[in-house]
Amino acid sequence: MTQYIEIERYLEELIEEGKYNEAISIANWEINQSKDRNLMALLLYEKGKALYFSGDQMGAMESIKQAHSLVDDMEESDSKYEMLFHIAGLYLMAGDMENSKRMYHTVLGNLPENNHFYLASLHNIGEIYKREDDLKNAEKYFTRCYNLSVKHGDNFMAAYSAENLAELYAVKGDRKKSEEWLKIALPLSRKAGENRLVPLIDLALRMLKGEKNEYILERVEEIKRLGTHHAHDMADMLLIFSVLLKREDAIKYVKEAILIYSEIGDGYMEKKGIEYLETLEKEGK
Repeated sequence: MTQYIEIERYLEELIEEGKYNEAISIANWEINQSKDRNLMALLLYEKGKALYFSGDQMGAMESIKQAHSLVDDMEESDSKYEMLFHIAGLYLMAGDMENSKRMYHTVLGNLPENNHFYLASLHNIGEIYKREDDLKNAEKYFTRCYNLSVKHGDNFMAAYSAENLAELYAVKGDRKKSEEWLKIALPLSRKAGENRLVPLIDLALRMLKGEKNEYILERVEEIKRLGTHHAHDMADMLLIFSVLLKREDAIKYVKEAILIYSEIGDGYMEKKGIEYLETLEKEGK
């Protein structure tokens, strides 16, 4: 298990730093050396993620399918379903909502509710519904995730579900509740040591307070330098919380979000951003 953790952390660091080719090369070498099917599934998962962020969607899907096949053949254990959770995440990144949702439900059916990956599956099903604009079901899953996370002391998942509830209320146009959930999420993020989320929530609160565009965009550049995952989450923030802003401010932030999605290869969210931008621009005519 220690070997798994060390390899996973190293590959994750390379991917976060944008060193995708290096991550792919190391994953390929380890795959060729290993006879451990569990480790091979983990390596294929990391390879798929690196391929996806490098822009090779076809290669990423092939790697995901190979990892999925290995996971399906694993003996019944919590580890099997924790790995399935990760595979589901890659399907979600690739825009395959139905396969992703199906796998997350499989995880829910096989792990106890106090398991981190059970809670994270609730959260990610909520994320799928949010992407599908099914706000009622998204709220249901985020709320359930938040309540169970607080119950079981998982500050990490409590923070992320609270932040997503803030996003939902922003989309609904409820500025008061959106700010309330952001203020709940911020101390939970700090308590969890989740340094990736803290600057994003701070950014959203500053946007809602109406701080100058120049300052916000400077903060955006700082957060982008922290890595791919930070950049993607920040693009989501810019896109969603712009709903509560003045039209001219919203257009600036939505354009920035579209640029980020384009740079990291999330075509699905880039398209949604473009559609929203077109709506905003039509409103001004």
